[in-house]
Amino acid sequence: MQQATINFTAQQVRARVSLADKVRGLYRSVNRWLDARSAIYSRIAEFDVTRRVAIRMGVVFPLCMVVTAVCVEQNLLVSITAMGVSGWIVYRLNKGEKGGEK
Repeated sequence: MQQATINFTAQQVRARVSLADKVRGLYRSVNRWLDARSAIYSRIAEFDVTRRVAIRMGVVFPLCMVVTAVCVEQNLLVSITAMGVSGWIVYRLNKGEKGGEK
């Protein structure tokens, strides 16, 4: 059986490690990863999408669906009204894009 030896210098042993610096470095690397382009979602959406936006949509969309399901179960009249208003907003947005309005 082989034994490996690791030799440290006295300076390396006495070197202080700052926990705050390690945490800042980790925070920066996580933010860089989150702000990087997500290839899959960018291909689907046909514009640049960051991982941060993809994660937000992955959390927010199901949460909104649950809230919607609870609302439909509790009050059908409000749900139908909200659905009609949403359709009207989409219609106006599409009409504005086709007509050149902004």
